Order: sequence, then structure tokens, then C-alpha cells
Amino acid sequence: MTEFQLWIVFVGMTIITFATRDFFLFFGSRFHIPDAVNEVLRYAPTAALIAIVLPEIIFIKDPASQLFELNLFTPKTFSGLVAVVCFLFTKSMLKTIFWGMAAFTIFRFLI
Repeated sequence: MTEFQLWIVFVGMTIITFATRDFFLFFGSRFHIPDAVNEVLRYAPTAALIAIVLPEIIFIKDPASQLFELNLFTPKTFSGLVAVVCFLFTKSMLKTIFWGMAAFTIFRFLI
């Protein structure tokens, strides 16, 4: 790939990135988002966080094959459950982190 082609790719990707991320800013108030879409978008950060964290909790990498396996009997799984239950009862992020990490430390020695 030549230097000119690389510059074309960089500029093109920059334009695409700005166009997709600033779509609503370009149109301002002329573009109305329905209330149903706004209601669904409220759950997007939670869904993204679950999609990132959940595989780290329930899957482990097999050292021999380098593939991920589902394993529910790990310290991560049990401490994740403790953290979820703690959050449901306390609604405090600090207490959730504390009890989740405490449970992970305890389960790491027990399992």
C-alpha cells in the first residue's frame, strides 16, 4: 500500500467515524427521535456492560487449546453472583465492589 493510499484510508475512516458518531448533532432539532426509541436506548449502556463483563466471568481460557470454555464453578462466577445480590439489596456501587472483591478473595482460596 502506498503512502497516498494510506492517507486516503485515514481520511475516509475519519469521515466515516465523524459521520456515524455525530449524526444527531449534524441534523440538530430537525431529527426527532420517537419516545419508544429513547426508552430502548436507556438500556444500551447496561447491555454493553453486560456484554463486556459476563464473558469474563463465566468463560475461562483452556491453556492447552487456547479456546474458551464455559465454567460456572470459578471464583469469578461466585463473586459475580455475590456482587449482583449485594447491588440488588444495597443499591450502592461502593458496597458492591467491596463485597464482590471480598467474595472473590475468599472463593479464590476455597475453590
